[in-house]
Amino acid sequence: MRSFKTETLKAVDLGSSEEESDASEEEEDSVTSDTEEEECCPLTPPAYAYPDDGECPPFVLIHQEAYFAQRHNATTATVTVTAVGSKLEGSTITVTFCPAAPPLVSYLCFHATGMDQTKFACNPQILTTETNGGLVLLRVIVGHPSSAVLTINGEYFIYDARAAKLDHLPHPGQQHEFNGSTLAIVRKCNKHCQRTTTSRHHDSGGFSLRPCHLAPHGHGHGHDHDQGPACQEHHHDCTYVIAAQPRHFGCPRTSHICMYHSDTNTWSKKPVVLLKSHPRNQTSKTLAIGGHEGTVAWVDLWQSIIFCNVLDKKPKLSCLKLPNKPIMPKKAVGFGNPSCIRDIAVVGNFIKFVDMYAHFDGSSKTPSHWKAATWSIRTGSFSSEDWTRDHRINSTQIPPQPLLLHKLKVDAGIKAADPTFSTLHVGLPRLSLQDDDIVYFLAKIDYRRHAAWVLALDMGNMLVKEVVPFDAKRTLRLARCYDASRISAYLKPALDPNRILKREGTLLLKSPSKKHTGDDAMVINL
Repeated sequence: MRSFKTETLKAVDLGSSEEESDASEEEEDSVTSDTEEEECCPLTPPAYAYPDDGECPPFVLIHQEAYFAQRHNATTATVTVTAVGSKLEGSTITVTFCPAAPPLVSYLCFHATGMDQTKFACNPQILTTETNGGLVLLRVIVGHPSSAVLTINGEYFIYDARAAKLDHLPHPGQQHEFNGSTLAIVRKCNKHCQRTTTSRHHDSGGFSLRPCHLAPHGHGHGHDHDQGPACQEHHHDCTYVIAAQPRHFGCPRTSHICMYHSDTNTWSKKPVVLLKSHPRNQTSKTLAIGGHEGTVAWVDLWQSIIFCNVLDKKPKLSCLKLPNKPIMPKKAVGFGNPSCIRDIAVVGNFIKFVDMYAHFDGSSKTPSHWKAATWSIRTGSFSSEDWTRDHRINSTQIPPQPLLLHKLKVDAGIKAADPTFSTLHVGLPRLSLQDDDIVYFLAKIDYRRHAAWVLALDMGNMLVKEVVPFDAKRTLRLARCYDASRISAYLKPALDPNRILKREGTLLLKSPSKKHTGDDAMVINL
């Protein structure tokens, strides 16, 4: 069986030096080879959130790689590939979304008729999701695993979770070769729906954007989208664009953006006006803020944000530096994958940012403690002085839960001293997309093993509210594996009268379906 790897990244051990993070040969030999287990059996999707748990949460944590599985529910969409020359020509593609409320991780299932997973170079990848809508951009690559290195080999699909629709996009070709980390989906709505309101913020000259987007279905979760009836009535008139930087963006030869237009089903290039002193921005994450100008934020999680109004005729760029007092020592900034220890998101009219750092004593491979902090700034502000630190936490301040942590260790089959919240290997912070103080962290007792959990940490009250197990076989240590998305807010509520209704703040995951017996997710409410 071919082994599928998520990334060839060197894992970042959250603050340790290279010597500290590298385990000795003796220690590595003592760890059960989870990789060998992965190669022996194909990975199957979780049992929770299927066939239909009735979950329509306002946002989800979604795995960034789909499972090869044929599942069907109200979100299932299909398309038959007809493009001449496509390696998927003649195959019918099926995509299904299985949503679950955080801290459980939601997932997509992907199936192609006449092809099993050994025909693909890697797992289907979620490249980006719509900030305020149900669209998901997927890439699949057919061929040997070595084919995954060249993105030109990709086949692209747009999945609409709201309409249960799937489209196969024309290939962008080499003339529109883009940087996958910079992709964003931006709505282009008719004049009835294009509304951007501005309000001054302090004395910074900034303004807040209320983007044009679809109205979510009402699920009783208190969305603050402030949608007018015109937007709700005319959402069917909205088209969208996919925008991205080309490779090596920032020099005169590549001073343009690549764009896909849904109304014409074509790719194009659009020139942009570069900054006079263009920063060396290596985009880690992209945010679609929206507005009638289609503002996109390309975030280098180590240093700054570049804004681009992609719907303008000739977009101009602007820059905002991240908070200048990070939680981690300055000497550690810029090394490794920043997504392991930082995150950024648009929540209402604010951009929120989280930073964390783990401290190690001497040559110990177990952290002594870790720290995290959150900041926020109003959208439209371009002064780094406007960042406000909201919360700062030290893991030693979290109330201990010794019985819980002992149970996690026993369930994982790890022979070691009982962990504390400080000695857990914690990383991959992901901000809640609701107006609260929750940050979700991936936690491991032994960072080399697959046994992992997702912690829901209330930064304001310094309290771990929920813990759920996470199957980390498709991620490397504490590297990139899931992200937050609002696509679940746009699902049509299931019509099954036997579905489980969910009270806000409570996870009810036991489905009456017999298909769930034996492997439902355990949720620990603290």
